[in-house]
Amino acid sequence: MTRRRWIALLVATVLVVGAIAIGYVRTRADACGAEKVAATDPLLSVKEMAEQPDERLDTLTAAVNGWGAPFGDVVAGVGYDYDQWLQLYGVPGGLLSWTKNNAPVTFLDEEDLEARWSLKPLRKRTAWDASPDRFLLLGLAAGEATDVAAYGLADGDRAWCVDLPNGHADGEPVATTFLDDGDVLVALPEAAGIRVARLSADDGGTVWSRAVGGADRADYLGPLTDDVFVMGGTEEYRLAEPDPAAPEGPVVTAYSSRDGKPVWSWDNAPGMTTHVVGVQAESTILMTRSAAGDRLRALDATGAELWEVAPVDGAFESTLRGDVVVMRSSKGLDGYDVGTGKALWHQAVPTGTTYFPYGFTLDQMPSLDETHVLMPTTSSLRILDVTTGEDAAYPLPTDGVSTTYWPYQLAATGKLIGIVTNTGGVVAHRE
Repeated sequence: MTRRRWIALLVATVLVVGAIAIGYVRTRADACGAEKVAATDPLLSVKEMAEQPDERLDTLTAAVNGWGAPFGDVVAGVGYDYDQWLQLYGVPGGLLSWTKNNAPVTFLDEEDLEARWSLKPLRKRTAWDASPDRFLLLGLAAGEATDVAAYGLADGDRAWCVDLPNGHADGEPVATTFLDDGDVLVALPEAAGIRVARLSADDGGTVWSRAVGGADRADYLGPLTDDVFVMGGTEEYRLAEPDPAAPEGPVVTAYSSRDGKPVWSWDNAPGMTTHVVGVQAESTILMTRSAAGDRLRALDATGAELWEVAPVDGAFESTLRGDVVVMRSSKGLDGYDVGTGKALWHQAVPTGTTYFPYGFTLDQMPSLDETHVLMPTTSSLRILDVTTGEDAAYPLPTDGVSTTYWPYQLAATGKLIGIVTNTGGVVAHRE
């Protein structure tokens, strides 16, 4: 997990240099993480939808049913009145669902869309992550220890729940990532900056804990190699208004997964704002903005720069999919090769009308596979081939209110595709 599945906040933090410290972890048997409650499915089956007609939901269902592969028949859905009531996220084996003003998170099995478990967090503010077999939930509160709880993704049973001593005020940063052996890295703010702890997959015990520096707001946290992880950069939206007074110095740093010690750092120039797009094939992809111009950059496994290019049309919104960096500007989409920075393709988009729905963020769009991304526009869903820039359009219905069928969220698993609009959400089989 880098920054894609949080429900309560985006990953961000400020780091300062610090010394190794022993993290205090208090394991709790109860009143920690979440309460397991009766699983309730927020979606209606096709039969239930027929028994409760909803004109807008039925219109959306009919459109999806007519699209053809990879969209199969709609198997469930729910309607509401111009309110972002439903949230769906694809995870291994199913969908995680939340509903507005309803605290529990529910896991829907992709085989039959049955609700397998529901967890009601004990704290108002939460953040989450998921691996192929674990659901990780953080309970956040100012002036209190942070709950970190791990649950079985298939059954919702709690494996462990621990306290990390760092509190978390609203708006402060937090980040997590899973390592290959199942251990979890958790980065939380403390008085002087941030502390990163490695927690054991077995019982949540602290393997090591360290105050770290040289990673700016740590918007990105993820493995680089088998024994090195990268942390650093700032949130993508901050590139829109870079800080000309930003000091130079290290903003992206690689650390040893074994003990948290720094391995290498990459430095900002004065007045530069840096966002970490992602990591692929031991290369770290950066987007930077400064008075000198916008740049897309790549660092090798040692932190040395591999290449640097100026993105088309001053684009800064980006996502890393497979071996391609896809960037969005006001005029279109562009693909760049991860290995060389070479421009691969350009796709112009209409500029006279609203093309992408309000709130669209390229990095949050689900991948159908390594080379195809599912994206919404205001008139259709599109499946983009990131290697060629070609896409296929699946038209959305229209009515007198232009935003009725604008999707604000998409989700995909190996067997399901979820489409959530302003007035209803549907889940279809994936063919």
